Amino acid sequence: MARKCQFADRNLCATGDRIAALFIDIDGTCVVCQPYYDGAIAEFAALMNLCKLATPAVAADTLKQLYYASMPARGFERGRFGEAIAETYEALCKAKKRRAQKDIVEICKSIGSRAFFRKPEVFDNCLPVLGRARHNFLLIAVTVGDREAQKYKIRQAGLDALFDEVIITDTENKAELVREAIKDMGIDPQFSAFIGNSIRSDGAALAETNFIYLPLEHSLTRPGDKLPESQYQSFTANTWREVEERGIVRLRRQLRTAIEGVPVGDDNNLGGASEGCGTCKH
Repeated sequence: MARKCQFADRNLCATGDRIAALFIDIDGTCVVCQPYYDGAIAEFAALMNLCKLATPAVAADTLKQLYYASMPARGFERGRFGEAIAETYEALCKAKKRRAQKDIVEICKSIGSRAFFRKPEVFDNCLPVLGRARHNFLLIAVTVGDREAQKYKIRQAGLDALFDEVIITDTENKAELVREAIKDMGIDPQFSAFIGNSIRSDGAALAETNFIYLPLEHSLTRPGDKLPESQYQSFTANTWREVEERGIVRLRRQLRTAIEGVPVGDDNNLGGASEGCGTCKH
């Protein structure tokens, strides 16, 4: 029995009785994230200066080195940022041969936790672009962090109604999760894509499907980050409008070309467009 992939207001059909999907990162891609962390880092740096442990610049640099270097091993649960801030305070105390004070440790943890409970701000054009894409793609959020905090953020940002599925993980394994979803949900990777702002974390999904790199924030960028070798295509967009015009629309155009029996060009650029799948049985 052929799969039903076309509905009154949605046509998700791709090739081979499969569907098209967009996997979408949340933090730094859909939702503004970095300013909250920057604010917390600045607050911590000012506190360390007040405690005469380090200049603001030294305190901020020490925190960034400790936090970003340890994130893969530390994990991404809600309390980890505050934990890293407290550990940085203790490290600065040790360097000055001073005893860490419990009340300052608690203040540090509090500074770190606040970043998770601010009202999320969605990047310009994210909502309308995803709203239009939903007509032709299954929308799947793939995000790293504490489950309750991420679900709260997605809901508060008004994104929950757009997503068909939400995948939340506390480890850097997005490529594996995408591979599993493609298999479990019958997704056509050639005409699907992952949209994200991190070469290291999100870009790993290029091994499984196309990748649209949207570097609206660069918080976790490291020198030397590279995309994996892949049979799929990568594309860089600077705004959500570009994601739509030069990524999503071209993917649909590429799909229509494939359905019409014309080989899709292998030029390492995304393609696509069209208004549906003429081969779908429903």
